[in-house]
Amino acid sequence: CCRMLGRALIQSARRVLVQQAKRRGHHDVPANPGPNCTYDMMPIPNQSYQKVHAELQGKFNTYLAVSLALLTASFGAAIYSNLWIYEELQPPRSWRERK
Repeated sequence: CCRMLGRALIQSARRVLVQQAKRRGHHDVPANPGPNCTYDMMPIPNQSYQKVHAELQGKFNTYLAVSLALLTASFGAAIYSNLWIYEELQPPRSWRERK
């Protein structure tokens, strides 16, 4: 009677330990990283560095000029429409200086 109870307890303890070991292992299956990367997979340049750099620099300078023009236009529109209520935030001036 006691032997059977002892065996049953040991078997159930083994099952619990084995099941918990499976539950703790979140990454049982190794991830497939894909093929090995080598220098053979890197792109080979087909144009000179100076030519590509000049083309890209021209494009980026155009982006910079357009963005500065838009920034200037937006600030001008904000000042013209009194968006920041600059005059109203100033301390009161003399009635002679008001227009």
